[in-house]
Amino acid sequence: MFLTQKALRKIRIMALCYFALGSFCIAGALFFANLGENSKLLFVLGAICYSLCPFIALWGRYAEGKGKLLHLGNKLLRTELKPNEFIKQYQEIRNSAELVIGKPSYEVLMLVAMAYDCLDERENCLVTADEMIAAAPDKKKTFAKLLKCSFLFSYDRIDEAEAIVSEARSSKLNFMSQALLDTIGKSDRAMAIGDYKTVEAYNLKTLSQTVPKLDPLTKLILHYKLGEVYEKQEEREKAIFYYQYAVEHAGETAIKEAAQSALERLQ
Repeated sequence: MFLTQKALRKIRIMALCYFALGSFCIAGALFFANLGENSKLLFVLGAICYSLCPFIALWGRYAEGKGKLLHLGNKLLRTELKPNEFIKQYQEIRNSAELVIGKPSYEVLMLVAMAYDCLDERENCLVTADEMIAAAPDKKKTFAKLLKCSFLFSYDRIDEAEAIVSEARSSKLNFMSQALLDTIGKSDRAMAIGDYKTVEAYNLKTLSQTVPKLDPLTKLILHYKLGEVYEKQEEREKAIFYYQYAVEHAGETAIKEAAQSALERLQ
């Protein structure tokens, strides 16, 4: 969570406004009660405003400290395909002298690791993944480790990735971790061990889904992976089709250069 003194003041002002509104309603209720008027509604409104004060403070801390950066990350990375711009803005916020709370959340670090991965900055990606694991709540540690495992398989660091898989399988997994483990088995792990038919089937099925709608980054990765699969299987025309999509829709990611190099090999 990143919070500046300005953001903390904003949160306090929001909470104080609700407190003041509640006090105004209670004062009004007492005034009308002394006149013999029915003031029950004002008492209820005052009580509601008072009860909302802590929730407003908590919501404000989330929105200012994490929500804005998550929204920015999803916009720049997943939609606009500008990983370098997201990392630049993240670093500016993290290194700001105005911060009074400077502890990044694991969700933000996950986006940062993905951004480094999209730039093919592997060491930075893995360092950030370790930071993500350290920042993750206990209930999400396994999920965070599996995210790192996905990167490791895609970087052909199979032994390290398999160690994480073995650890995950020996523990009690929640729904999200189990789903991610299954996905890794059909995508990154299958690709790393040469099970191309499994990767092909999984990527084609995912690419055809309409709910939930795939974001541009996910579509890009699926197309590029299919290009790799078909190149490995020596299905040249299919590989060219998917690589061409990757070149045309890669935005500012490193996938564009990788796909272009693949097309040059095949053409």
